[in-house]
Amino acid sequence: MPKRSYVDEICELVGWRAGDFVPGTDWTTVERELGTPLPGDYKELLTRFPSGGFRGVISFSNPAESVEACGNVKNENAELLEIFGDEDLEYLRGVPYRLFPEPGGIYPWGTNGAGGSFWWVRGSADPDEWAVAYNDRDSWHDEHSGPMTKVLLELLVSTGEDNILGWDMAGKPVGFDGYWADRYVSYPG
Repeated sequence: MPKRSYVDEICELVGWRAGDFVPGTDWTTVERELGTPLPGDYKELLTRFPSGGFRGVISFSNPAESVEACGNVKNENAELLEIFGDEDLEYLRGVPYRLFPEPGGIYPWGTNGAGGSFWWVRGSADPDEWAVAYNDRDSWHDEHSGPMTKVLLELLVSTGEDNILGWDMAGKPVGFDGYWADRYVSYPG
């Protein structure tokens, strides 16, 4: 029996069924448009889930939903990279990060809905080895070794503050809220 992936565990926790979503763009096109390879677990997750969020604390846009969605993600990421690259804002002051497209530059993949951003630390040529960094409005937090789906799973099962956000998750219901094809779906776990 094949080993269950973090994505399989996430689907089970939130009650997501296979086939509830089908991407409209292939990953080769997405990676070409975004200008970077992407981790396999991210592609597995977003092959099953549309744009949305988990537990009301972490959200993402799915570039594989459509050609238009891919363009939107590319533009959103470019805007975020521009903001973080503004030296007057000092987001990168005192941290070892460079920004994409520099070699090894960090690349965004999600937000927390309260001004925080999740990033891949592209320190390896193999995207499946990328660590995850998290920045809230004021500071960078400890890196997580990854992969990003492990970060999501840990947020879904967290019952306290022992998570990448450092937020008390005890009162936050486990679930997924998605947005695609002009409709909203909610899957409580």
